[in-house]
Amino acid sequence: MLCLANGNLTLTAPSLTIKNNSSRIIIIGANFAGLSAASKLSKCHKVTVVDSREHFQWTPNIHEILSDVKKDTSLRLSLDTIVSRLGHCFIKQTVTHIDTEAQLITLNDAQTLHYDVLLIASGHTRSNYGIAGASEYAYGFRTADDVLGISRAIDALLMSRNTANCDTSAANGHPQDSSPININIVGGGFTGVEVLGELLRKYASHPQVNLHVIESGSRLVQALPEKLSHDIQAQCDTHRVSFHFNRIITEVQESNIRMADNTSLPTDLTIWTAGTKLPAYLDTLNAKLASNGISVNKALQSDSFENIFVAGDCANFTKPVAKQASMAIDMGAHAAKNITRYCAKQSLKTFYPRTQPVLLSLGDINTYFIKGNVVLASPLLAAAKEAVYQLWMARFSSTLPLDQSIMGIADRVTSSSEKLLLAEVLKARPRVLLGRSKVLI
Repeated sequence: MLCLANGNLTLTAPSLTIKNNSSRIIIIGANFAGLSAASKLSKCHKVTVVDSREHFQWTPNIHEILSDVKKDTSLRLSLDTIVSRLGHCFIKQTVTHIDTEAQLITLNDAQTLHYDVLLIASGHTRSNYGIAGASEYAYGFRTADDVLGISRAIDALLMSRNTANCDTSAANGHPQDSSPININIVGGGFTGVEVLGELLRKYASHPQVNLHVIESGSRLVQALPEKLSHDIQAQCDTHRVSFHFNRIITEVQESNIRMADNTSLPTDLTIWTAGTKLPAYLDTLNAKLASNGISVNKALQSDSFENIFVAGDCANFTKPVAKQASMAIDMGAHAAKNITRYCAKQSLKTFYPRTQPVLLSLGDINTYFIKGNVVLASPLLAAAKEAVYQLWMARFSSTLPLDQSIMGIADRVTSSSEKLLLAEVLKARPRVLLGRSKVLI
């Protein structure tokens, strides 16, 4: 059959045969939940996956681009290739409107697509909370491209500052102290801590770089045990890191961040890791919306429309579930199962969330394993975190052509072994490893 993908008419896989009892299923979003669902849906249905991006990205590790531990290419997989090889159709566009009465969605190129069943799995987008200047002067941290932009900006700052200092030294005829570069991280949550860790991995020994973490709450990673926050701060005591808690930002300027208490912090570069919101197109959905998602029942079915299912961060349960990649993958697979049952007019199955342990990295300083109130800390846990990345990227890339899949796995393993695991082994000292390996109580 013919399918409009990336603006061109292409022939999908020959095995895609539309049967009389097939349904038109649209999946909005092709990250963890969306791809997981697409991989479980039968080719006997006409499945279309819509996403504004060209690549799937393993976002839990994009912070490692900052320290050159990961290349952005090692975190990407072609969505068109993956979805096509699943026997489905991929369209690279942004959704602008959902008409639930006519059962169609509108894309930003004015194309319309009809559906029998819709799966919303587009996740969240960046939220600036309406703070003046945040969009103009703060870098977001949602995609690999965001991180590449930050890396380039830091490199440019260092080069510019060093050039200026060299010129001043030459003019004065004596060495000139380097002026500081203030990098501010807005948000002390999970992402903020991992960003801090990678900046320390790369710039801890750089005398010019000062790091600031600004958090509106009273501590770091408030969704996790308090002892974790205390240990992270203690690990940063010997570095040029300042933590600013209970601070409310009112304006982000090019060189300053202004607070509600009329104080300000100087900034040369601001990284925004705080806050997310639902995509704008969901404003057109006449459904029960909470601040963080679409209300769903236990079967991941919208409370408002029986033929609309929701998976991933967009789903809002009566009892909140963890915002984890593993949770989104499970939800996508379960949504696909229930969509199949819905199309066959069978009863739906209840989704039972399985909260997985959390691995949080602070660069090469420490890695934390958190399950409930139990927190284990050890630099050696970095290998476990890396194994999760390698396992899931291999799984997602399994639908690629064999040569691409093998080359991708080899490249990821080689790069990680050289820049992460081997580097850690070579510089590790037993006393340091033992000192940082502990159970936090």
